[in-house]
Amino acid sequence: MFSGLNFDFNFSNDPDFWLFVAIFFVISFWVGYFWRSRESRTKWLIEQANLKTQQILELEKVNKEMLDKNRELYSKELALTMANKHLQSLEDAKSKFVSVTTHQLRTPLAAIKWTLDMAAKGQLGMVNDEQKKFLGKGLDSTNRVISIVNDLLKIDSIDEERSQYEFHPTDLIKLIGDVLFEFHNQAEIKKIRLNFVRPETNIPFLDIDADKIRIAIENLVDNAIKYTIEGGEVSVIVSDNRLNSAEGAIEISISDTGIGISSGDASRIFQKFFRAGNAIQKEPDGSGLGLFIARDIIEKHRGAIWFKNRPDGQGTIFTFTLPLHQKKV
Repeated sequence: MFSGLNFDFNFSNDPDFWLFVAIFFVISFWVGYFWRSRESRTKWLIEQANLKTQQILELEKVNKEMLDKNRELYSKELALTMANKHLQSLEDAKSKFVSVTTHQLRTPLAAIKWTLDMAAKGQLGMVNDEQKKFLGKGLDSTNRVISIVNDLLKIDSIDEERSQYEFHPTDLIKLIGDVLFEFHNQAEIKKIRLNFVRPETNIPFLDIDADKIRIAIENLVDNAIKYTIEGGEVSVIVSDNRLNSAEGAIEISISDTGIGISSGDASRIFQKFFRAGNAIQKEPDGSGLGLFIARDIIEKHRGAIWFKNRPDGQGTIFTFTLPLHQKKV
């Protein structure tokens, strides 16, 4: 039927055909490459989007946890603030109670002391030796109570701000000499040698509140004598080694040959009302306020106080510094 038709499909010698084929394959290759690259980039973008979403979710979780922690911390801080205010109100109430009570105790105690003293001296009638002995014990006990009351009153007075201190140029050497003179009889009764070692050169006057520094030194010397055994030695040593330092100061040491301070009590020795175990055994009566008062006064003078046991283990050395001049604030 198609015998009359003649189709010739031999393209092997046709250059246009092979050019077309080559162009077709090149275009197909690049289309496929582009498509695959696009698919790959699309997949990478999807993965990055998923990663970012996961990171955002994690950050939101962390932020929520931080907000919860902040609320918890704020709640605890508020509770602590309220607790501190409550403790401060209790401390104020306690201080007021101590102040009022001690002031009210002074007058009757003074009357008791005066009566016992008169009775012991026979001014209220003849007394025998045994009666004098018991009256003397009563007088000693009364004096100890008066001493405790006086310590409590000192606490009341030093609780004021530093601005209440009155600083004036003061002869420290004379002040210490006057204090030691007051303790002469107390030391003599216990046969304790009371020494005063001062610099060879004169030291300048110090800007101090003389009344309060007197209290601090009295407390330190009283402790030294009280806890030194009979026949021992107490020395007050004034050093000018720091006088020419960057911030001129005087160093005062009170050394004794007493009972010392155990390592277990060392960290608490300046705390209010604290008394070391060996101190209680040596002197059962005491307020535990002397060293607390001394430290408070010295620190309000911008000084420092510390202690160490003597190298031979026999006694303690308390040392404190006082600046030559008070800084203006």
